[in-house]
Amino acid sequence: MRAAGISIVVAGAAAVLISTAGASPKQDAAGTVAVIDRTVLMSYHDGDNVIEERFVHRSLTGTFTGTETSVSRFVIHPDGSADLTAVSSCTCSVAGRTGTVTFDERGTVTADAIIDVRRKSIDASGGLEGLRAKLDAHGSVTAPAQLYTGHYTFDKKSE
Repeated sequence: MRAAGISIVVAGAAAVLISTAGASPKQDAAGTVAVIDRTVLMSYHDGDNVIEERFVHRSLTGTFTGTETSVSRFVIHPDGSADLTAVSSCTCSVAGRTGTVTFDERGTVTADAIIDVRRKSIDASGGLEGLRAKLDAHGSVTAPAQLYTGHYTFDKKSE
């Protein structure tokens, strides 16, 4: 029984080593994201909700520096709150590398205009190939910019 327990611990430790061997250490990320321009592409009702498809142009500063475009879908509820999903493509610089990173985004906006968005990278190219990132953006939608924090790594094969 003791040998089986040790084998399980050794196998688990090996799996952790293998899963992290292909990535650089996690690095902290922080900065701002600001909307430069937005256009409502279409708006329609779905029951009591209003659906808006938007094209958004943003500027990022901090760890991720550059500009991005986004196609966003807002489901705006009768109380003024909203759920959002988006795909954004950023031409960015991160850690001295420049390229393009694509984010999948999911978030909410409260009735009092506080936005919370979870951004996860789903693709990266150019000098950012191998980038893996998770960022959380938070702040008032009426502020000039919202803050983001999170972390990123690069696959070892891209270094």
